[in-house]
Amino acid sequence: MSLWVGGDLPSASCMDLASVLSSNQSLTELDLGANNLGDAGVKLLRAGLTHANCKLQKLGFEECDLTDTCCGDLADVLRTNQSLTELKLGGNKLGDDGVKLLCEGLKQNCKLQSLNLEECGVTDAGCGDLTAILRTSQSLTELDLSGNKLGYAGMRLLCEGLTHLNCKLERLRLCDCGLSAACCGDLSSVLCTSQTLTYLDLRRNKLEYSGMQQLCEGLKHPNCKLQRLGLEDCGVTAAGCGDLAAVLRASQSLAELDLRGNDSLGDAGVQLLCEGLKQPNCRLERLRLCNCGLSAACCGDLSSVLCTSQTLTYLDLRRNKLEFSGMRQLCEGLKHPNCKLQRLRVDFGHPTPEMEAELDAVKKIKPGLNIKI
Repeated sequence: MSLWVGGDLPSASCMDLASVLSSNQSLTELDLGANNLGDAGVKLLRAGLTHANCKLQKLGFEECDLTDTCCGDLADVLRTNQSLTELKLGGNKLGDDGVKLLCEGLKQNCKLQSLNLEECGVTDAGCGDLTAILRTSQSLTELDLSGNKLGYAGMRLLCEGLTHLNCKLERLRLCDCGLSAACCGDLSSVLCTSQTLTYLDLRRNKLEYSGMQQLCEGLKHPNCKLQRLGLEDCGVTAAGCGDLAAVLRASQSLAELDLRGNDSLGDAGVQLLCEGLKQPNCRLERLRLCNCGLSAACCGDLSSVLCTSQTLTYLDLRRNKLEFSGMRQLCEGLKHPNCKLQRLRVDFGHPTPEMEAELDAVKKIKPGLNIKI
C-alpha cells in the first residue's frame, strides 16, 4: 500500500501519521514531499517509523524544510527500522552536520539500499562520512548526490570508498556537482576497480577533453562493469568522441550513452562515434545525441550504423538541424533489413509531403518502429 500526502500538511498532523505507521502493516510507501513538515514533523513521525509494527519500505521527505536538527531522529529510524530500503531527502538544508548524523544511523545494522541527498548542501566534509559508509555498508546500492558542490576534494574522498572491496554501490548520480577534469583520474580508477557500479550520471559537470580522456581509460578497462553513462552538457567535443569510439569498440558492458547538450560535438564527433558503433563488438543499445550541433552531413554515417548495429534500439536526435536531406539518408538505414532500431526521436519541423512520403515508406517496411517527431 502506497500513500502520497500532498498539499500543505502541518507538522502537527504527523502525530496522526505516526499512529498509522505503528498500526498499519500494509503501508509500504509514504511520500511526504513538498510539505512544510520541518524538523518538528520528523520528530513526531519518529515514534511511528521506529515502531516494531512499521513495515515501511520507501520514505520521501523531499523539499520538506528539514535541517540538520532532524537528522538525529532520522538516524534512529535507520538504526531501528529493518524494512526501510529507500529514503529521499533531496531539497533539504541538511548540510555536512546533518549527513554526519545520518551516517551514524547508516553504520548500525541499517538495511537502506537507496539514499537521495540531492541539493542538500553537502560539501567535501560530508563526503568523508559517506566514504566510511561506502566501505562498510552491505546494503547501500544507490546514492544520489546531484546538486551538491563536492568539487575535487569531495570526489577524491568518495572515490576512496568506491574503490574499496566492500563497496556494493551500483548506481551513482553526481549531476551538477562542480566536478572538473581533475576528478576524472579518480573516477577512472573507480571504473577499473568496482565490480558493482553499473550506472554513473555525470551530467552538467565541465569535464572537457582532458577529463574525457581519463574517463575513457577506465571505461576501456576489462574490469569495468558500467552499463549506463550520463555525459549530458559535460563539454564533450569532437576530439572526445574519438576516445568514446574506442570505448564502444572495447566495452562488453556499456549499453546506454547520453551525450545530450554537448553542442561542440558536431558532425565530426558523430562521424568518429559511428566508427565505434559499427564495430561488431559494440554493445550499445541506447544513444542520446539531442542538441549536439548536428546537421545532414552526419546522417550518412548514422545510416550506416543503423544498417550494421545488432544492438542499437533507441536513438535520440532531437534539436539538431538535420533537414530533409538528412532525414532521407536516415530513412535508408531505417528501411534496411538489418536495422534493429525500435524507437527514433527526431525534429524535422513541419513535415513536407516529401518527408511524409519517406516516413510512410519506412512505416510500411518497419511497422513496429516508433518514430516520434
